[in-house]
Amino acid sequence: MLRKGLIVLSAFCLLFLMATPALADVNLNINGNSYQPRIQPRVEEGTTMVPVYVVGRILGVEIPADGQELIIEKNGQKLTLTLDNKEAGLNGKTIALPVAPSRENGEVMVPLRAVLDVFGAKIDWQEQSSTVLVDYQEQRQGMSVEEMMAKSSEALADYNTYKTKADMTQQMEVTNPEEANKTEKVDMKMNLDMAVQNDPVLVYGKTTVNMAVYGEDGNSLEPVNTEILLNEEGMYVTMPEQGWVKMTIPGMDIKALMEQAGGQDPMASLKMLQDAGALMSFGNDQQKNGESYWIINVTMGPDSVSRLIQDVLKKVPLPQTEVPELDQVIAQVFKNMNADMVYSVWINQKNFLTDYMQMDSDISLNMQVPADPEQPDNLLNMDMKMKQSAFYEIYDLGVPFTVPDVSQAVDMNEVLEKQE
Repeated sequence: MLRKGLIVLSAFCLLFLMATPALADVNLNINGNSYQPRIQPRVEEGTTMVPVYVVGRILGVEIPADGQELIIEKNGQKLTLTLDNKEAGLNGKTIALPVAPSRENGEVMVPLRAVLDVFGAKIDWQEQSSTVLVDYQEQRQGMSVEEMMAKSSEALADYNTYKTKADMTQQMEVTNPEEANKTEKVDMKMNLDMAVQNDPVLVYGKTTVNMAVYGEDGNSLEPVNTEILLNEEGMYVTMPEQGWVKMTIPGMDIKALMEQAGGQDPMASLKMLQDAGALMSFGNDQQKNGESYWIINVTMGPDSVSRLIQDVLKKVPLPQTEVPELDQVIAQVFKNMNADMVYSVWINQKNFLTDYMQMDSDISLNMQVPADPEQPDNLLNMDMKMKQSAFYEIYDLGVPFTVPDVSQAVDMNEVLEKQE
């Protein structure tokens, strides 16, 4: 039976360790940033073909691809593509494509230049590096994506406090390395309500987690309710049958962690994504609850995920450990990783505040893990797939909040001593 520790270790590595991007026959550079999609571009009859979702990420639009016909709409232009047909419809007229769109292994591939030309993108080819250069940069009210982000961050900075609600789901599949045909599935749903104060730094959150584990001995777990508090004294969490516990972690600089947490408003976090080389574009404007919104889409492939993780590890004061077995897993875990992450940011057109955020990610990897700690050279293959989706709402800006009394919290070391 698969050791549960492997699942925990793999999930940890998946979130925090460095990715190694694979080489592509054709490379993409979008607005000056390298972008590696989940499905690699290829050349067919002298034409670069890409998954249709890549076009959607560049233009900032959703393109349903579950039928024979694909419709792409942006800024008054409507392009209709049909699978296995070199003729396309553009605003009611017929145009010719160099290569017909086709479905391959579940993905729809389309001719990149022919499609993006319609929407005013500039396409160039760099022979030496086999790179397609794409320049597509829109504005809203005379502002670029970067300028819009900066203005939204400034608007939020006027408020010392705010709250965030989040609904998150995650599906994870892990192939049992001891029984290659056995797969364990973990489904998780989490509701989060968090209040943040910037000066002095104060973070208080409540979470409810529902988890189900499906395997040969399928079972589900009871909902787990947790509270967390970060203040100038440290980090506190609630534990079942224990109440408030102060997290004392050797080597962890809690003060530095607080400074890091306090300096990361939602838009500042998005700036980190931009610095990591994420693809950023305006989507079609949206309406929600009677309000008008500009949409900024942020897309990341494995290369930008790698840079982001490295930046985070440099800034977050994690405790230092020396675990040889963990280093071996780190070296392997992202060798064949594939990642696709996209954030949608809703910026209120009335006040430039970020009211909502949506995140979707699809990550898979293959790694080798020791079959026995006593025999580190005896390795087994492990496959992991993880999909996540989350929707965030930011509210109660400038509204003070209260936090629980943690003066009677028990130190984590005492809890561990009792368990031993």
